Amino acid sequence: MTFGEVREFDFYPFYVRLRGIKMPVPLSGVDTLIMSGRIDATPYPSTMLRAIPEGYVRLPYGLALGPEALDLVLVSSVPLSEVASLGVIKGYEFVLHLLEDVLRKGYGINVRSLRISVFSDLVPGVDAYLLYGDIALRMDGKAFGYTYNMARAYHEVMGKPVDVAFWIAREDKAGDVESQVGNSLAYWMLRRDEILLRYARERKIPFETLYAHTESLLFRVYD
Repeated sequence: MTFGEVREFDFYPFYVRLRGIKMPVPLSGVDTLIMSGRIDATPYPSTMLRAIPEGYVRLPYGLALGPEALDLVLVSSVPLSEVASLGVIKGYEFVLHLLEDVLRKGYGINVRSLRISVFSDLVPGVDAYLLYGDIALRMDGKAFGYTYNMARAYHEVMGKPVDVAFWIAREDKAGDVESQVGNSLAYWMLRRDEILLRYARERKIPFETLYAHTESLLFRVYD
């Protein structure tokens, strides 16, 4: 069985095992691999929920960020009323779609009126950044002056956690995939401290930050 995979905390790019080799695949390439029959199951962005490929079904497992999650933030060097430009780190553009209503209802920011740019890293001269994943866990938001937890804002405005991704699988293999994903989550729960210590060293993120963040993650979110 061929799986698309997700790294433990960064949820882009997708990974796929082809002939036993783990290969990174950009989000734009996942659909192509699915259509060509080369992926049996993969995580899928919640923003594409209505576009699940024919022959695939959604599983009851996914990833949602509770209100205390730490890896989805908006940082700004100016008051939000003065923000004219918004930067998004390449690969995480989909979170902007998730948060458009939250930014408008919660902060009065009309995303469509901003100058939005996609970068590989933080660059000077951008009023605000929408950050997701490891870069948000690593950075010191004080350098920007203003930091807003978008996972908490989403929960306050929308009344539910942020659904980031969900697993899909071929209909004829859904049962097997669901049990394997469930076993993987059980392994994660049993070995979490060990995994977090290794990840903290590799990514230079404080263990305490990772632990607090993972306490907020929800994995069975589609019951």
